[in-house]
Amino acid sequence: MKCKVVLLIVTAGLFQAGPLAAAQYKPEFKMSINPSEETSWGRAAVRFAAAIKYRTQGRIQITNYFDARATGGEQTREFQFLQEGVIDFAIGSTINWSPQVKELNLFALPFMFPSYSALDAVEAGDPGKRLFKLIEQKGVIPIAWGENGYRELTNSKRAIRRPEDFLGLNFRVAPVPIFVEIFRALGANPVTINFNEALEAFRLEKVDGQESHSSFLTDSGLCKSMSPSGTTPSIRPSLRSVPRLG
Repeated sequence: MKCKVVLLIVTAGLFQAGPLAAAQYKPEFKMSINPSEETSWGRAAVRFAAAIKYRTQGRIQITNYFDARATGGEQTREFQFLQEGVIDFAIGSTINWSPQVKELNLFALPFMFPSYSALDAVEAGDPGKRLFKLIEQKGVIPIAWGENGYRELTNSKRAIRRPEDFLGLNFRVAPVPIFVEIFRALGANPVTINFNEALEAFRLEKVDGQESHSSFLTDSGLCKSMSPSGTTPSIRPSLRSVPRLG
């Protein structure tokens, strides 16, 4: 995951100096991470929590909740839980947050970004700034962008080189409308389940294939049981965010 930010900005944005700040500290700040600790996201969360603890001299203690434990497995409600203050920090996906911030579907559009430099230009330019402002207006403070890379297709049936190769395949997709519509239009049967649940479905051969980014394929071991079958030219950025206080 390509991360281009200084994560310590969170401490400046959340806490004021003086007596008021002491009242805002609490024994535990919860960080939500949908993947496991062994993934690139998980390793980033561990380093983030350690950096915050060091920079605040132990005043902010972040507990990482991996495997979507902070959301009870409901990954598309993560943004809502941030808004409500149920969780304090999150390394989240634009896909999972798109039900509450529909403009984030920009990054799920196929053939939208021809290169990483094109994505960087969007994130660092006016579109990225407008998206950050929209997120903040909904009560969550975005800290930084991270990049997961292009979406990869894998399946246990056949190579996918043409749209007709999707016909009849049961493909696990993220539980958001835009992915369901894209794969249905390609002729596949989209199955909307969370990624952690999908691993068991793959093992039992209830699902033929899936789409995700390459680091998940390696970290989850799917690359050993499913063959790479194509690349979907859409990119899923990740966001580091905290709820607005006050």
